[in-house]
Amino acid sequence: MTTVNLYATPDCHQCKLTQRKLTARNISYRIIKLENEPTIATKLKARGLLQAPIVEVPGDKAQIWSGYRPDLIDRLAAWQAHHA
Repeated sequence: MTTVNLYATPDCHQCKLTQRKLTARNISYRIIKLENEPTIATKLKARGLLQAPIVEVPGDKAQIWSGYRPDLIDRLAAWQAHHA
């Protein structure tokens, strides 16, 4: 199972919703606090990812998106269940 990178900012409601959804769908994730990682934040902004949270899925099904996207989390959970 892939561990997802969840880039979050303080007091971010959509970040909290994303965390809950990832947990509910049994998707492993680690939180990276962007306020502590300015270099990463700059790189993400340069890629056009301007809204927290930013979810990065490494591996065979690599993808990255910003904002609260329950549809993409559900799709990732289905893919992981099928390939477990």
